[in-house]
Amino acid sequence: MNWLTNLEQAKEEAAKSKKIILLQFEMDNCGGCKKLETTTYKDQKTIDEMNEWFVLLKLDLIKDREVRRILGAYWTPAIYFLDQNGNSFYHFNGYLPANEFRAMLRLGIAETVMPRGKYDDIIKFIDKDLDELSQSSFYPKLLVARETARYIKLKDNSQLKKSLKEIEQKFPESVEAQMYFWDE
Repeated sequence: MNWLTNLEQAKEEAAKSKKIILLQFEMDNCGGCKKLETTTYKDQKTIDEMNEWFVLLKLDLIKDREVRRILGAYWTPAIYFLDQNGNSFYHFNGYLPANEFRAMLRLGIAETVMPRGKYDDIIKFIDKDLDELSQSSFYPKLLVARETARYIKLKDNSQLKKSLKEIEQKFPESVEAQMYFWDE
């Protein structure tokens, strides 16, 4: 993976490529960062998705103080999803194994492009290999993000309602299971 180390360069590349910036804050002796490198970033599907979907940027939490201050970063590893202007729409703190990480990538994309009305992109990214991610703790959230995009696009909430009912049954302890508010 080709990681950039300069935010301005990453913003320029994101503007040219129309990709989201995936920023990882790291620092010396970060155990989670080392584990990402030795496990998650060795997974071929993770590598392929990161290279295809993102401009990759690594910054040092200690040395890159100004970016850290702007984003409110305080932990490593921390993954931030930035638009081409450097605005953050989603972030996650901590290490994740490959399938959890891949699910989190999809959520970062959804949260970043939802305000721009890129509903088809959200559906496409979330649906890619979704069955492989069904055991992820992020799975209910992925379903809600996908169906929210579909609902906003089509102005039809029937699939969102159906998905929320299924989540209620399959993942009763999830936050998403509590989201159903329509009267029967």
